[in-house]
Amino acid sequence: MFDISTKKFQTKAGKLVYYKSTGINKDIVILFIHGLFGNKDWFTYYCKEYSLDDYSWIVPDLIGYGESEKPDKLDFYTMGNQGQYLYDLLRSEKVHNVIIMAHSMGGPIAISLIEKVKNLKNNIKIKGLFYLEGNLDKNDAFFSSTIAKYSFEQYKKEFDLRIENLIKKSKTPIFPGFFRLKTMRDLGPYSIWGSSYDLVKLSEGNQLLPRLQRLIDFPVYFVFGEKNKGKFTSETLVISAQLPIIYIPKAGHLLLFENPKDFWEIVKELITNIL
Repeated sequence: MFDISTKKFQTKAGKLVYYKSTGINKDIVILFIHGLFGNKDWFTYYCKEYSLDDYSWIVPDLIGYGESEKPDKLDFYTMGNQGQYLYDLLRSEKVHNVIIMAHSMGGPIAISLIEKVKNLKNNIKIKGLFYLEGNLDKNDAFFSSTIAKYSFEQYKKEFDLRIENLIKKSKTPIFPGFFRLKTMRDLGPYSIWGSSYDLVKLSEGNQLLPRLQRLIDFPVYFVFGEKNKGKFTSETLVISAQLPIIYIPKAGHLLLFENPKDFWEIVKELITNIL
């Protein structure tokens, strides 16, 4: 039987809560890194619905999200430090072979994590990376930019009103196990603002793809929702770099949730090729 356990790991920013499961393949762990507003709770539904028990998983709530610690200090929310927490977690769990799936904001965090794996002494090997509409340039940070342009005090003052407006305007359906828009309040203003601030700064530097290209000695797949085809300059960057690009039909930015059937069918086939 597919066993999912909830575990806690102590980081410099406080506790990090994560799901861990051991599937049929115990030699390779898949680490899923969620994006802004995301969390780990999608996993318990999708792992059973789409037979993800073929693999072993670590699915964390990033610091500031879900059940993990939510400190009020900007430094704890940098993509570099989030990558450090995950690096420390992999070492604590004695993971030797890892495939990374990184969605949206999770992309830059994955790059930071991979840099640490490559540059620090350890026994971890990156076996593959799925970059799920992850940030690559400033145009990817269109939503986080609307938050980061304010000081924290300004954003905090208008936080409740902004959440109310987002709820009213949102046409996003509710996906099983996914973070509901109304629970954005539970994150609090600092988690959202702190993450957005650093994400925008990194994205505007336009160095994310070059940093990743210097690291690649493993299979990498850039995955976009087909509804967003031709909309992002990051897609153009990937095509120009002649890197593998995959489109999920009938899906937009929330590609994992908008069309999970095709997403998992495509991704599981690619994982089989990696293994």
